[in-house]
Amino acid sequence: MKTWIKTSIAAAVISAGALGTTAALAWGGHCDGMRGEKGGWSQMEPERMKAKMAERAELRLAQLELALVLSPEQKAAFATFKADMLARAERMTAQMAERRSAEQPKTAIERMQRMEEMSALRQSEMAGARKSVETFYATLGDAQKTVFDAEFKSFGPQGGKGGHGMRHERGGARDGRGM
Repeated sequence: MKTWIKTSIAAAVISAGALGTTAALAWGGHCDGMRGEKGGWSQMEPERMKAKMAERAELRLAQLELALVLSPEQKAAFATFKADMLARAERMTAQMAERRSAEQPKTAIERMQRMEEMSALRQSEMAGARKSVETFYATLGDAQKTVFDAEFKSFGPQGGKGGHGMRHERGGARDGRGM
């Protein structure tokens, strides 16, 4: 048999195996994450998820505050901004726990309706967050705005990579493919 045929067959077998593994995981297969943790936020106990999200939000905001080197006049605006962001994180945690405990949709139409509701909720949260950022951003100097723009990329899902979930700190971030 010619070499290119053998190579093609080997590549087909490998891709079929990889595709089968991916499909199994996508349809409910479970795997442990780093350090033996479960696969994602949605599988975490509600109390632990709440604590981890609060810890993550506090850490990110503390890093941002240090990076911005705020003047005493800016600290009050940052405190308001921080309170808004922490409240947003709290609401997100409550929503995730509520979704987790709710009955799963049974039909495609019910799933789509739930996705629409979640999309509207995310849009509303994002609009509120944008207003909070705009208000704080207006208090910053030009150099601070540059720092804020760079630092704020790491806020939100996947550190600004557009994916779902928040696993950026552990190096386990996905690139936005899949849900």
